[in-house]
Amino acid sequence: MTPVGLEWGGGAGAAVFAAAVAAALFWHLARARGPRSLKALRAAAAAGLIIALLKPALTLRSPLRVKPKLAILIDDGHSMGGSAGKGVTRLRQAQAFLKRNRALIEERADPVFFAVSGQGRRLSGWDQALALLPSASAFHASDALSDVASDPASVGAARYWLLSDGSAEPDPQLGRALADLKAPLDALAVGPKRRGRSLSFSEVRPPDFAFLHGSFSVSTTLEGYGLAGRTVHVKLSREVNGQPGVWEPVQEADARFNADFDAWHATWTAIASSLGTERYRLSAGAPGVASVSRAFRVEIVRQKYRIMYLSGRPSPEYAFLRQFLKSNPNHELVSFVILRNPDNPTLVPDDELSLIPFPAEQIFVQDLGQFDLFILENFSYARFRLPVSYLASLRDFVARGGALLVIGGENSFDLGGYRGTPLEEMLPVTLAAGASPDYVPGLFRAKPSAPGHPLVDLYETPDESRKAWEALPELEGFARFGSVRPSATVLAVNPGQKTESGQPLPVAAIRDFGRGKVMLLGTDSTWRWRLGAAQDWRTSSFYARFWSRVVRYLTGTLDLSKVKFAPLPDRLPPREPATFSLRVFDEGFRPVERSAAQVTVLWTPPGKPAREVPAVETEPGVFSIELTGLAAGVHRLRATARYHGRVWGQDEVRFVWEGSQEEPVDRPWLKAASDQTGGTFQDASGADAAALLSRLPPPRVEAQVRRRAEPWQSAPWLWLTAGLFVAEWGLRRRRGLP
Repeated sequence: MTPVGLEWGGGAGAAVFAAAVAAALFWHLARARGPRSLKALRAAAAAGLIIALLKPALTLRSPLRVKPKLAILIDDGHSMGGSAGKGVTRLRQAQAFLKRNRALIEERADPVFFAVSGQGRRLSGWDQALALLPSASAFHASDALSDVASDPASVGAARYWLLSDGSAEPDPQLGRALADLKAPLDALAVGPKRRGRSLSFSEVRPPDFAFLHGSFSVSTTLEGYGLAGRTVHVKLSREVNGQPGVWEPVQEADARFNADFDAWHATWTAIASSLGTERYRLSAGAPGVASVSRAFRVEIVRQKYRIMYLSGRPSPEYAFLRQFLKSNPNHELVSFVILRNPDNPTLVPDDELSLIPFPAEQIFVQDLGQFDLFILENFSYARFRLPVSYLASLRDFVARGGALLVIGGENSFDLGGYRGTPLEEMLPVTLAAGASPDYVPGLFRAKPSAPGHPLVDLYETPDESRKAWEALPELEGFARFGSVRPSATVLAVNPGQKTESGQPLPVAAIRDFGRGKVMLLGTDSTWRWRLGAAQDWRTSSFYARFWSRVVRYLTGTLDLSKVKFAPLPDRLPPREPATFSLRVFDEGFRPVERSAAQVTVLWTPPGKPAREVPAVETEPGVFSIELTGLAAGVHRLRATARYHGRVWGQDEVRFVWEGSQEEPVDRPWLKAASDQTGGTFQDASGADAAALLSRLPPPRVEAQVRRRAEPWQSAPWLWLTAGLFVAEWGLRRRRGLP
């Protein structure tokens, strides 16, 4: 390194101007007359001016050792006020680590300090960093790290240190914020160290709902302490339906822990086997370690309604209902209609007919379990001389959770040979036993008899539903019955007609049987509701509303809430605001379109009256609720939603707020953050600062200007230049030269 140097401070503009002056001087001297001494005097004066324009400076340099920049991020979120043990807060533990290693840090690096919580802000230096206090905000990692990355003081940082307990708000933008740092981040965990061998499920993420008969995934994280080199057996189980506390295995795996503290991540796959709420349990254990378990629930809904429709003969009811069911893309319909009964004479052998034989065994035995709803319309069981075991199979199908709809006609019920069979056992009525005809032709108007039932109140208000029923066209033909079973609900009756036991004669009735439902329609003329819709606007949508709701009610989907709070963790972190998520689904369990749902949420704190809190729609069908000022105890949230102006559903959750409970150190979060940037993770209490500092690049040597002299910018130089111009002019005038 040359200790003495020359710098030019005039810049490009001055250099161009100086070059122009030099060129003009050369041209002038070549053309001017006079002795060489005068030309030399004029050239010297011009040279002095040119040098002044270029602003040269003499510099005296010495070597400078430049240390790499180290950005130290100190988490001052409210959880850092929690205990780290021995009466010391976590923030104080972080500051003690820095104070203990201050000399090493200053010797090896050029530190710049930031406080990170709700945002990232630069600190003035050691004094402010060591006097930092916990803030009221939680650690919003992506926001704070983005602030640090955009601060000019962090530009060129060779490495980052983050001293934190890892209690950061979940944020999908964290990965991008870490990438913006453009340097490795070493995470130093502060807080109490968990001792001994232990297991815990720190994260379980089931889906909001799953489709029946489909597979779904559950992501989990199992943390292990003191289990380096050991294997833990983990099992996913499902509660057996109807047997609380009885679990059947679904999937098993072995978790291997490679360090004293390690986190094992897994994704489990299960098949949704029953409609409604299914309960699952994760369990883990190993010899010498206390077993742990975590239960959770998954709502099971239907993606498609699989329907078998068997009709005893072609009819308007079959034509209209089959077309309606096929028009819905959520329906998978298989239909059979009997065009020729066994007692119909033919002039040719059966094998020469184009009609296929009735596949009774395939329908009632082989394929029955594949369907959700079985429709039996005006079908004569006796005419085909079917084994009674086929009807027993249908009874077992309903008992296991299937749905059955029996539609009457002149070939149904007693005339169809169902007396004393498993089918009659399931019906909401007993069949007629008297001498009166089983099926009676004639017009009648159905009268609803179960106000408030979802298959009766089909419109937004009871008054609208009542007026729609009253405006319906008359039906044609009805069946007689012996009596109504006590467990049945009669939806509509035939006015003026009675059962053999003197009860109002049902036209539509339902009954639960086992885990399934059975519905009876005593007439096969609801198609008249569809044709009569053009005569009265009040009934224009009645047919579609009625049959759509029948399908959803019988298959159990109508009972499932389409307004649902997201599953809450086992323990809510004691930070405010406490955030909850609510989802609203449409008929097909898809998120409703934006602004289509209106949500009202009531919050009931312990010992206080309920009050409404705002629900903000963050994306289509997803609403966020934030609560502040929570008191210790049991809280309740109740949400009610309207969809396109209609009452759509409600949900309620309860949670326990433990304000004094401290947030645990989230070592998996810190390790994941450091791994993503190529940094390291360790506990601050046992961290080797010298080893951490050794990962910094070595200091570089740069030339430092210790002294700078600018003699050609001084007043004497300028006076000398001016004097030369004056002397040259005077001598020229004295000799009489121009």
